[in-house]
Amino acid sequence: MNEPAVRRIFGQLWPADRYVATAAQLAAAGLSARCVADALRHGLLLRLRRGVYFPMHQWRASTPWDQAKIRLSAHIAGTGGNLVYTHFSAARLHGLDVWNAPDQIHVNAPYNSSLQKGAPDVTVHHMDLDPRDVMQMHIQGVGTVLVTSLARTVLDCARTARFDLAAVIGDSALHKGLAPGALQAMAAELAGRRGMKRAQKVLAVLNALAESAGETRTRLIVLDLPIEQPELQIRLLIDGREYRPDFAWRVIKLILEFDGDVKYFGSASADEALVRERERENALIEDGWRIIRIKWKHLEQPEVVKVRILAAYQNAVLLHSAIRAAAATAG
Repeated sequence: MNEPAVRRIFGQLWPADRYVATAAQLAAAGLSARCVADALRHGLLLRLRRGVYFPMHQWRASTPWDQAKIRLSAHIAGTGGNLVYTHFSAARLHGLDVWNAPDQIHVNAPYNSSLQKGAPDVTVHHMDLDPRDVMQMHIQGVGTVLVTSLARTVLDCARTARFDLAAVIGDSALHKGLAPGALQAMAAELAGRRGMKRAQKVLAVLNALAESAGETRTRLIVLDLPIEQPELQIRLLIDGREYRPDFAWRVIKLILEFDGDVKYFGSASADEALVRERERENALIEDGWRIIRIKWKHLEQPEVVKVRILAAYQNAVLLHSAIRAAAATAG
């Protein structure tokens, strides 16, 4: 069958309620094995796992982090959702920020399970999970899946992941509503297990006010500096307009902002948002605030960022002292 014909058939018959589709689901929708083979041959369809497919044009238009979610969805569809997904896979299913997390799929199986070794991109764990640690979740277009609870997911990542990645995941979970008390209670139950000492170090720095992976990474950099720690997401009212900086030192009137371009992309009013942002910033500067801006590219050089922040902080302290001295003299 030629490519235009295959493209037309798949456009008409691809099951609208499916994000990824199994061979059985495609057959039920009227797409024969021959149609599937032709679609693969013409590069219109991507086989993600044995018997699980995804439209190639959507795959090519997806970001690397979305492709990781698509691969995970394909694994769920291929196994029927009968496994318990853990670690980074569970974090993705919970919708957490998983900046720089490996694409590896993580599942749990009993020690006596026949699933002792998965595919190369699958890590099989053998953890004793309490029934309270597992929940059922419905993934639109994929199906029902078993996944570790939000608290257990955070702790499993904190026990095994690099510190900054674990902090990003933990901050994201708290921002989504996970109660710190619930997290600490589960940590107490898991005390003594492998990796819990490093997990406690992660828990000690988590903050629900962080709104993105970039903000978490920026905060970790500031934590390493020998300076007073800033407040997060304070609300300032300048000339009748509200401004909510990511990090602020009130006394010395210094603001640190992480600029994530994502907040502007895909918005019909992106230009208007940038104009409003510039107007608010000008109002803050006129009110005596100094502003440091950090972008994603800067986070790849944390030592350089530390020098910038430390210099700005010291200058703000000197300026504040000079203003106080001048005011005292005038008085």
